[in-house]
Amino acid sequence: MKQIKQNTPYKGNDDELLAQKEKTAELLFDINHSRPNKRVEVHQTLIPKLFKKLGKNTWFEFPLNVAYGCFTEIGHNCYFNHHLSVEDGGKVKIGNNVIVGPYVGIYTAQHPLDSEKRKEGWQTVQDITIGNNVWIGANVTILSGVTIGDNVVIGAGSVVTKDIPANTLAYGVPCKVIRKIK
Repeated sequence: MKQIKQNTPYKGNDDELLAQKEKTAELLFDINHSRPNKRVEVHQTLIPKLFKKLGKNTWFEFPLNVAYGCFTEIGHNCYFNHHLSVEDGGKVKIGNNVIVGPYVGIYTAQHPLDSEKRKEGWQTVQDITIGNNVWIGANVTILSGVTIGDNVVIGAGSVVTKDIPANTLAYGVPCKVIRKIK
C-alpha cells in the first residue's frame, strides 16, 4: 500500500484506501472478539499482521481500533490500554517503552474548513511521532503533526496540538509543558 503524502489533499474514499480499511476492519473484528484465554495467541499471530512494524513484548488491551495499520510502527516493550484509537492515514511512529492509558486517540487526518471540500471527501494528513519512554495518560487526544519527545509524561485528559519537547511533564487543553522532568 502506498503511503499517503503529508499535507497533500487526497480523497478518503479512494478505492485502494477503502480496501485496506476493510482488510484492517476484518482483522480487528477477529482481534476484538477473541476469547480472553486466547489473548497471548492473538498477540503472537494477529496483532503483528495489523501494523507495519511491531516490536517485541508489546501488549494491547482490547478493544482496539486502527484505521489502516500499515502506516504505524511501534517499538519494543510498549503497553496500550483498552480503547486505543489510531487513525493512521499518515505515518504514526511510536518508540520503545511507551505506556498508553485507556481511551487514547492518535489522529493524523485533517479535514478542510471548506464544507464543500469536506462533503467531497477531501482531507490531508500529518505524521505523528511519539518518542521512547513516554507515558500517555487516560483520555488523551494527539492531533496530526505532533512530535512527543523522549521521556515525556502527558497528563490525563490532555489534547496535544503542538510538539512536546523531551524530558517534560505536559498536560491540559491544549496540552502545555508544565515543567522539566528526568
